[in-house]
Amino acid sequence: MGDTIPVSTDTTPGRVPSPADPVRLSRLLAFVFPATTATYALFNAIGVILLPAQVARLAPDSKVGVLALLTTLGAVASMIALPTGGALSDRTRSRFGRRAPWLVLMAGVSAVLTIAMGLSTGLVVLAILVPVLWFTSNFYAGAISAILPDRVPVGRRGVASAVIGLGTPVGILFGVNLASRVSQVWAYTLLALVLLVTTLALVFGAREPSSLDLATPRPKERRHAVAAVREFFRAFGHRDFALAFASRFGLFLAYFTVSGYLFYAVQDYIGAENVPGGNVAVAVSTLSTVSFGTWIAVATLCGWLADKVDRRRLFIAISAIGLGLSQVIPMVSHSWGAMLVYSAVSGAALGTYFAVDLAVMSLVLPDKENEGRDFAILNVATGLPQLAAPAIAGSLIGLGGYGSLFLFSSVCAVIAGALAMGIRSIR
Repeated sequence: MGDTIPVSTDTTPGRVPSPADPVRLSRLLAFVFPATTATYALFNAIGVILLPAQVARLAPDSKVGVLALLTTLGAVASMIALPTGGALSDRTRSRFGRRAPWLVLMAGVSAVLTIAMGLSTGLVVLAILVPVLWFTSNFYAGAISAILPDRVPVGRRGVASAVIGLGTPVGILFGVNLASRVSQVWAYTLLALVLLVTTLALVFGAREPSSLDLATPRPKERRHAVAAVREFFRAFGHRDFALAFASRFGLFLAYFTVSGYLFYAVQDYIGAENVPGGNVAVAVSTLSTVSFGTWIAVATLCGWLADKVDRRRLFIAISAIGLGLSQVIPMVSHSWGAMLVYSAVSGAALGTYFAVDLAVMSLVLPDKENEGRDFAILNVATGLPQLAAPAIAGSLIGLGGYGSLFLFSSVCAVIAGALAMGIRSIR
């Protein structure tokens, strides 16, 4: 199969096939990758470095509780925004396509809000800006994630998943290193500009075909709210979709429970005096660099290997077990050296997972007409753990210290792998 993306062969009654996408797959991925990277740079630079540091300065005696509140507000906004972005863009008809108008709008609004966060000096302002920014940026994420099922043929989704998936570790590496090495205002400003510039490059460099010729979904009979909600989430009636969601939820809960409090774990569990230079922000960025360096190396290999052996469930199971085992390392030794080993092992496990993650999600979508919505709902499996993680982590730290945090994460990762093995539509 060539790299040019073909005309859709979908013949579902009542639908007009999508127009041919004139953009070669290699060109499309070359522009999607930087935009995805910028998105994850923004999420993680703020979530891992910038916001915890701001909270620690503004509320040093109650930083764990305040950060939990702010991240919970952001996670609620994310959970709403992801499927909304997918669903609204599914139904958008314009000569610029379904996703592009929303990408430009949400990138612009998110850039303004990001800069405003960098200038904020009060907790009340942060409590307003965090959920609004998380809503607009996750609306953006819901729209950009639909590009994979929209514009990539099924036979090439393994490669596309690996390439797009690399945007996560590269974005995190860029974001956390930027955030730890420049001032707060400049970090926020540069994150905003990178998101806006890469989005414009994607929209104009890999133009989306017009969606004016796509059939508009027929208006359904008016129904009460419960029936409307059931219709929106009907994909959960499909066993493999539900298992993919549950597995993804478990793995990201394992990840976010620890990563959201990594700054404080280094500060309080390892001790600022035990890290090189005594600089916690640089120490966290160093751990992230180790983790995502191994992530990138492993994902590059596993993306190719997964397509060769066609055993994606196996790769998810291996990654879950690896992530679970990595959490044991800081429990055995809370030293700086142990944290470096932990970062390398967990990075390798996450790289294995992300090499196949997007491909797996695209292959369990049950409804062609609502792929953007259902794909975004699967992405909510990253937002819900962010919602649950602060409360869980805060309680675990208060009751059993940081060791209990790593233990909980380990158990969640193993359960996620077991759930993935039950998906029947993939090998």
